[in-house]
Amino acid sequence: MMQPAAEKPDNLTVQHITDAITDAIREGRLAPGQRLTENDFAKKLSVSRPSVREAFRQLTSDGLLLSQPYRGVSVRHMTRREVDDLFTVRSALEGLAVRLATPMLHADISPLETIQDQLDRAEVARDLTAMSRHNLAFHMLFADVSGNTLLCEQLRRIANNVYWLQFRVLVADEKVLATNGAHREIVAAIKQGDAKRAESIMIDHVDQSRQLVQALSDDHFNDHAS
Repeated sequence: MMQPAAEKPDNLTVQHITDAITDAIREGRLAPGQRLTENDFAKKLSVSRPSVREAFRQLTSDGLLLSQPYRGVSVRHMTRREVDDLFTVRSALEGLAVRLATPMLHADISPLETIQDQLDRAEVARDLTAMSRHNLAFHMLFADVSGNTLLCEQLRRIANNVYWLQFRVLVADEKVLATNGAHREIVAAIKQGDAKRAESIMIDHVDQSRQLVQALSDDHFNDHAS
């Protein structure tokens, strides 16, 4: 007797699940170290367990989740060193993204100016949630405009991994609002068509973010003995 074929996860369903988990981690609804189960998410999202399993696999590959034998899947909880390494790579890649995107944005600055206006409004209103959302859009715009698919993929993975920590920085220390000044400097450099200067400002800006994240208390990192 033939066995029924195993259900094949639907790509759109898997994407829906990965987006839901990513958003929950970004917003702190899923905490670093928290264990996740296929059954819970299948029920919560009304999807199949194979689809959840594939979403877990993809998010583990991206570094957002951690899969361990006998322990299952959990939200990845990074050490200070791992976070520092991510920011080092992010700095170089974001600088490259700005350099590649400058000629296109110099020709049509309107998409960047729109996001910058939203950032400025959030800064004035001291709206930390809006600031965090528009900040991500600002940084990802350069990779998107560059047209380099690999660069986009890598930066999106890094952004997902450090977003939660950066959001904690926003909540913990409002002086991060002052970092919006670097955004305005980048916009000004791009308006002048100065890709080298825009790249340099971005690299320094990302390093400033690294320092703010590293200033968070130890309970945000997984440096304790296991």
